[in-house]
Amino acid sequence: MTATRRLTRFTPEDDLLHDEISRSGPHARESLLLTAPIPEEQLLVFLYLWREGGTRWGRFLFVGGPDMAEPLFVSHSDDAEFTGDDLRDFTVGGLHWRQPDPLTVAEVDFRTERSASGTSIGADGLELSLRFDGIHEPFSWHDNADGCPDWVAHNRYEQSGVTRGSLTLGERRLEFTGVGHRDHSWGSRNWNMLQHWKWMNAATRDGAVSLHAMIMFVKGRILVNGYLNRDGLVSPIATAEATAELDERMIHRSLSGVFTDEAGREMALECGYAAGWSMPIQHLLLNEISMTATLDAAPAVAHVELGWPADYVRALTGGS
Repeated sequence: MTATRRLTRFTPEDDLLHDEISRSGPHARESLLLTAPIPEEQLLVFLYLWREGGTRWGRFLFVGGPDMAEPLFVSHSDDAEFTGDDLRDFTVGGLHWRQPDPLTVAEVDFRTERSASGTSIGADGLELSLRFDGIHEPFSWHDNADGCPDWVAHNRYEQSGVTRGSLTLGERRLEFTGVGHRDHSWGSRNWNMLQHWKWMNAATRDGAVSLHAMIMFVKGRILVNGYLNRDGLVSPIATAEATAELDERMIHRSLSGVFTDEAGREMALECGYAAGWSMPIQHLLLNEISMTATLDAAPAVAHVELGWPADYVRALTGGS
């Protein structure tokens, strides 16, 4: 199987800050995300940090467990101190992040007692060390037919990877090896555009096959972004269909999807609930769930985020 066309190639500088782009304009933002689902332990590790307007830093991390309403640990700061060398080796509010091998490796460490700012939920505290190794080159949304909308970012990359680390939460200690996902975006980010979305990331446990897919409902349109990765070929998604089974709180307990790429390949995804958290962000509710899965008929791990307007969820569920 050969590529249908040449895709965007990022440079090592794209792992660093994009000052000219992410310091100005409405909703100016640069952000990094890393997720490590561990469904066999009923856990989801989620890390996100950002810079707004070129000066204000924030960071967010949580560990989700079996109960979507009560995460095992949450720590966030909307105005955190930044120290370090660009994005090569830096700390935001006690979250230490390194990128020693550009476009391939990310390493993070967090200790509750080192947190310089912000608030935490989870009396037992958290110690986390996590390494991410990309299993293919980063992918740009600009390579999809729907492109990268200017309200999402000027550009962004998405990447599947192997995750290895250790986690201590109170008396619970574990070491883990799995598969996860990361992204890096720069430019505008206007959450108001989104009516609903399905953000799906999955990989087989051996890392040989993976997918990233985003289906967005925006101003009456359905936009599709993402890639399929198999047999060493990363190819843009051409079509994506996904159906989630929702419970009475509109939490997805299972999801089925079928995806085709520009090379004509098809990939099926089946997921079941393991752990997560209903995360409130501005006027939205993001249901972040670690899922056991099969991908391309092989055992896999998935992280699936469904985003909804919070008022819509309250109207349908009778919540307050």
